[in-house]
Formats: sequence, structure tokens, C-alpha cells
Amino acid sequence: MILGLGTDLCPPSRWRHLVARFGAGKCAGRILHPDEAAYLLAGNRERLPERLAGRWALREAFGKALGTGLDGWSWKELRYVNGRLWPVGALADLLAARGVRKLHGSVSHDGDLAMAVVILED
Repeated sequence: MILGLGTDLCPPSRWRHLVARFGAGKCAGRILHPDEAAYLLAGNRERLPERLAGRWALREAFGKALGTGLDGWSWKELRYVNGRLWPVGALADLLAARGVRKLHGSVSHDGDLAMAVVILED
């Protein structure tokens, strides 16, 4: 049974500005699990703002699916690599306590827009 559904949109142009101002490592490290940040930073740097926008939209969509927004959980405890979405640490415990056993996430990019969808299942 579906316990939550969330979607979000984010423009990569916002992340282009942040990467130019603060640097790629700081931007990725602020919102992503260290392994996820390393994965993105090792890839094509020209696509980094687009990929960060997708990861941010994914976290926003997850918060909507959870019903809490961005509050009450750590962004760095939600991981997304190669189309697979999973929680770690206290977030995994929170989801287990709420009866969430499966997470589904998808990220898509088109022009200056990144979109994400998250489904939480029991």
C-alpha cells in the first residue's frame, strides 16, 4: 500500500549560481550523504548543477511524501545512486517506525528543470 507520494521541481540554474559562489564540494557536501556527494563530484562537472537540482528535488519530494517537509530528518540520510533510493541512520529508523518498508524515487531533467517523484510503501 502507498503511504506517501511527493513530487518537486528545481531549476539547475539555482545550483549553477550556488556552485559558482561556494564551490562544488561545499554545495554537494551540504545536502548529500558523503558517498553520494563523492559519486556526483567524480562525474561530469558540467552536469553537476543539473544533478544537484535533481537531488534537491528528490529530498523535497521525499519530505512531501513523508508529510514533514524538510523538517525532522537529515537530508544526508537519504541516498540516491543509480536510480536506487534508500534511507540510512536515524532516517531508516524513523521510516521503520512509520511502517515504511519500500522507497521508490525517480529524477528527470529537461532543459532548465529537474523533477523528482518519491513513493513510500509499507
